[in-house]
Formats: sequence, structure tokens, C-alpha cells
Amino acid sequence: MAFDEGFLDELKSRVRVAEVVGRRVKLVRKGREFMGLCPFHSEKSPSFSVNEQKGFYHCFGCGAHGDAIKFVCETEGLNFREAVERLAGEVGLALPEESPFQREREERRRTLYDVVALAQGFFRERLSGPGGAAARAYVAKRELDARTVDRFGLGLAPEGRTTLIQHLTQKGVPLAEIVEAGLAVVPEGQSEPIDFFRNRLTIPIGDSRGRIIAFGARTLLPDGKPKYINSGETPLFHKGRTLYNLDRARKPAHDAQSILVAEGYLDVIALAKAGIENAVAPLGTALTEDQIALLWRVAPEPVLCFDGDAAGQRAAYRAIDRALPLLKPGQSLRFAFLPEGLDPDDLIRRDGAAAMHAVLKAARPLIEVFWERERDQADISTPERRAALQHRIEAAADSIADATVRDHYKRELKDRLWGLFRPQRPVRPGGTGIPLRQLGAFVPPKPSLRRPQALIGRGRRGPDQPVYGQNPPSLRASAAAKGAQRQAPSRTEAEVAFLLVRYPGVALQDYEAVEEIAFAAPQLERLRREVLHFAVENPVLDESVLKDHLCAQGLAETLSALEKRDSLALDRAAAAGLSPDEVLLRWREAVASQQRIQALRPAARRARADWARDQSEGARRSLDEAEAALARSFEAASGEGDADL
Repeated sequence: MAFDEGFLDELKSRVRVAEVVGRRVKLVRKGREFMGLCPFHSEKSPSFSVNEQKGFYHCFGCGAHGDAIKFVCETEGLNFREAVERLAGEVGLALPEESPFQREREERRRTLYDVVALAQGFFRERLSGPGGAAARAYVAKRELDARTVDRFGLGLAPEGRTTLIQHLTQKGVPLAEIVEAGLAVVPEGQSEPIDFFRNRLTIPIGDSRGRIIAFGARTLLPDGKPKYINSGETPLFHKGRTLYNLDRARKPAHDAQSILVAEGYLDVIALAKAGIENAVAPLGTALTEDQIALLWRVAPEPVLCFDGDAAGQRAAYRAIDRALPLLKPGQSLRFAFLPEGLDPDDLIRRDGAAAMHAVLKAARPLIEVFWERERDQADISTPERRAALQHRIEAAADSIADATVRDHYKRELKDRLWGLFRPQRPVRPGGTGIPLRQLGAFVPPKPSLRRPQALIGRGRRGPDQPVYGQNPPSLRASAAAKGAQRQAPSRTEAEVAFLLVRYPGVALQDYEAVEEIAFAAPQLERLRREVLHFAVENPVLDESVLKDHLCAQGLAETLSALEKRDSLALDRAAAAGLSPDEVLLRWREAVASQQRIQALRPAARRARADWARDQSEGARRSLDEAEAALARSFEAASGEGDADL
């Protein structure tokens, strides 16, 4: 049912947004507004405001914004209609009149709710009655106490082909409605319906409001097949759009900002009995897109818990393939694997709830499990097979609809491929144990410790000397080469990046250093990653070819800025006369300077944050000391400060 704008405006005018928000956030009046800690992200100082006059909330920290309806949706996991109905009921506002068709459909659904509720009463009575001994013995074997049985409404569907049908028809329920509610079925080749559930422990399935809409059931026969069944699709129940126990788990999951997905109903019940109240389960199928969307409305990174055997691993992989295209910023999945041969109930009964908490704490991000699957199943013994693995991984990343998440996945997976594909490097005899990478350039001898004069003087290139680092045509023709450039990075970072692009074959002899450096300047950090990605696919690193690739990746402006930087002019003039060992020495000196600065930056940032927070004398002194140490490091490296911190 759609709500017209007039009704929604009337509802918003009657609802006090501060009252709705105040149920979950402690608000303090500040002038015309209320302030509190944001419920959508972690913070220590209030940045979440509520404007009663304008009828909205806004967080200046994370950008969360909306009205009372949206707040109820976001904090309680309700859909729009459910939130509107909830708020309208609270303020005594009648819902709009429905059309005749809508009234007929809702009346039909209400009738089916009544039919299912009658069936639930029947099942509950049979579990506690004379014929329920076997079912009660199974419940006792699972160590489910009377409180748990009552809370989750467990029941018994007795033997007999028409026992439930007879009970409901005696209550005046038409046979057609019994079939429509999924409680009876007409077998193939027969004309009369029979009970759908027979000789099974029944588990009622509720909708988002807790109304029973269907049943799951476990066989009580030792060799009964299938072990579990669900109601079929009905006007009330859609298996792929329902999660078992969501109505009970939603609030504790919202409070914890975490929701757990177990494999079955009894797993969920065992977890709740152990105090883990935020668990749900799909209904006999692989997790669907609709179910993933339901989970994300409750928590940003649901934890999927699987058995540690091959079947559990396959189920996890199916969930990954289903979720990848749906990923959004801040919304993903994590995976927890139980010890092989145990389900949550087994683990809790054997080792206690603490063991289950440990499994959940060790849950791993989606990208980790995806990468392990691809890596462990791949044969990378030949270039063609490595290319096939790369193609599969790139295709999976390309399936992600959100452009931002897709870009981050592609970069992360490129980095992992680089680490997987790089060959093992021999250790130089008598060396320090630093492995070398053969890149088709040269393996320099151990460099002299004396700083080469070529790096100090302004020597000129002789007629037979090569021109190191001459710009390729694509760079010389770019707009960047004609004068456009970004804000220059620090002197130390620029030197490291300059040498990395000018002498890639030499710099990547110390490939670990290239991997570990983290540039503060975003354009140089992107350039570093692209060099590593390029190295994975190109056994010979030629400067001109590398620069063409970087220009094609949109880094022409950055390259041009490095080439034009005045503080590097001395190096460019002398570059032609450098020997390999001189280049390697200069590279290692520049990297060492950058690493010293990189190690000091976190302390300086923390000191600045502390000063901004309390501005005490101690914080001021700590800030002065941290910045002085950083300044000394810059002076030792180049005699210049860093404008990009």
C-alpha cells in the first residue's frame, strides 16, 4: 500500500522527532536543537543534532540525515511501511482507506494468519500431549529446556495423513484455505489433500512483526528423508525473502551492530539458549539477495557461520558469489568457520558459549575468504594458468556494481596477485639476505659506501651516454607537460618516487621496500601501486614503457610534476653519468630517509589530535616535541619541511 504525501506530511507534523530519536540516543538541548552521540558511528564528542522545528536529525561526523520515519527504519530494521504504521499507531493517526482490491487482499491474508495460528496451537498441544513422547525425548536430547521450547513455540505434527486437516475443518476452516496456507498438499496423481507436516518437530517461522507465517519441521524418524522441510510458498511466506528468527534477533542485533547467520533453526535456538540472541537462519536455501538486503538493514557486516567441513566451505563460497555484486561502501559479509564435524549446538554443549564467541571473534572478511578460494584452487605453474587466475579474479571484481568498492577490490586483488606471482629471489652470496628480483635490467654489484660525486656535481651528458628517464611521447604531449601540475609532494617523497620511475629495474631490487613505503601524497601513493601492478605483468621494466603505462592510468600530470620539480633538477642533470651501484646507493638513501619520516608521522598526528581535543599544557608540549622530531628528520633528509603532512 502506497502512502500519499498528504498523509505522510500529517504524520510527520504529529511525530516529535526528538522523542523518537531520544528513545535510543541521550539528547541534551543546545539552543534550538538537541545534541547527542551519533548512533550510526562511534564517537566520543557529540556531533549528532536533532532539529525539532525542521523535523530532521543530522550527524556532522558521518553525514547521517533523515526524519523520524527514516530513523525508525535505520535503527529498528523496519521497512518503510512498517515504520509508518508503527509511528501512526503511536500518535493515533488512522491509516488511509484501502482500495477494494487492497482490502480484499489484506482480508485474505488476515484469514490465512488465523489459519496458521490455529495450526500452531494444534502443534503445541500435541507436543505436550500423550502422543508427544518421542518428540519430547528428541527435545531433551538437544538439551532444550521448557522455557526455550515455549519461547520458540516448538510443536509436534503427529502421524496421520489428515490429522491436522480434520482438526482445522472441525474449527470451520475451509479446505481450500488450509491448502493455501501451506498446511496441506494434494499429492501427484491424487485428488484429495493430505497434511504437509507429519511425524515432525515443528518450528514456527515469524514475519518481521512476529506473526507466524509458516513452519519448518524436522523428522523424528532415524532415517527420515528429508531431515528438514519448510512450508511451501504462500501469500504469507516467501522463502527467499524471509530469515528465521529475525523478529527476535533484530533488536539485539541493532544494539550490538552485529548479526549472525547460522545454517538452521535449531542452531539459532541453541545460540539463543547460550545467550547469543542476534542469530538468524535462511530457510533451507543458499542466502538470497533479498536476505542479504534484510541483513544489511540490521548490521553493516553480518557474520555467516558455517560448519568447518567441505559442505560448509561450499556454502560460504556460494554466499560470496551471491554477495559480490551487491557490495556497497561499508556493507560486506564476514565468515566464521566452526571446527570440523561440529555445529553451534555441538560446540556450545562440548566447550561452552565462550568457545562459540571465540569462533565469531575470529570471523574473516569476505575478501580474505574469496582470495583463499581462488588462490588455493589455482595452478600457477605456467604463464597461461597465471593469466587464467588473473582473468577469473578480475571478472569477479568487475561484477561489483558499486564503482568505489569495485575500484578498491581491483587494487587490493592486484596487490595480492603481485605477491603471489613474484618469483622466489636468490640471496646474494655474502650479502645481507635481501632477495633480488631479476627484471631484465641489471643486478648491481654491492655499492660503494662513498657518496658518488656524480650526485653532487652538475655534470653534462657525453655523446655516448644514455638519456635516463627521457619522457615518452605520450607524456611530452600531455596537458601536464604543458604546465598543468598538482600541488607538489614533499621533497623526500618526490625523490623516492622520481627514482622509482626513472630506474624501476634498480629500485625493484628492493621490492620489499617498495611494498612497505606509504606515501602521504595521494598521487604518489597511487603511482607506487601502479608500478607494482605493472611489474607483475612485465618481466622487463623499461622506463619509457613504464611511463607510457602510467600516463594511460591518468598519472601523466604527476609524472610531469616530478620531472619539473626544481629540487630534483640536480639529479636530472647528473643522471646520465650514474653507474648502477651509484643509483642503488642513492635509492637506498632516499628510502631510508622516507622510512624515518614515515615512522614519525603517526606520533605527530596523534599529538595534533590530542591538542585539538583538550589543548592542555601537556598536550602542547607533546605536540611541540613530535613536530620537532619530524622537522629534524626532514632537515636531515633534505633540509626542507613537508607541506603535505
